[in-house]
Amino acid sequence: MALLDMIQQKAFLGSEFLTWLWYRSEQEDGSIEIEPGQPCEISFEKDLVLASEAGQAVASSLKGESPSLAPEAVAALLAGKKVKRARVSLTCNHTHWQVVLNGETFDWSGLKIDTPPSLPFVESVPIRLNAVEEFARIFDLLFSKFLDVRLSSDTWNPEVEAMRAWIESKAAGPQEELE
Repeated sequence: MALLDMIQQKAFLGSEFLTWLWYRSEQEDGSIEIEPGQPCEISFEKDLVLASEAGQAVASSLKGESPSLAPEAVAALLAGKKVKRARVSLTCNHTHWQVVLNGETFDWSGLKIDTPPSLPFVESVPIRLNAVEEFARIFDLLFSKFLDVRLSSDTWNPEVEAMRAWIESKAAGPQEELE
């Protein structure tokens, strides 16, 4: 089998990963433990694109402060769409990043790193490079965590059911408290 064919057959994993990441971030109040005792805060912000893998040309592109909370995001999930691209905010070990994750090509771009504004450029370069390396490490850990669940039907099937329940609960909206 040619390399390109193999890549195309596995292309769905990027969208599944981003959809799973969204689900997990909402299950743990925005926090995912990437290693024992090391939680990372994750939120989907400003840009969210959901698309069907069934060959339909229609994609849902949502922009705003919290697109993952929009009714249109829920409607897209209910229609079976998965996250194709998202701007994600990630905070781990007192470092904050913003990045665009692309599920279709499984790459990331537009990485924004918080650095002290008073540092001269030359002094900030090593800090920024270390932050990029740390982001890549955390991204790899998140994907490994996903693969640990995804590659076993014993763990993936219950996770899919839990994700369906999450989508249904999002569709039901906030529950009113009974007085």
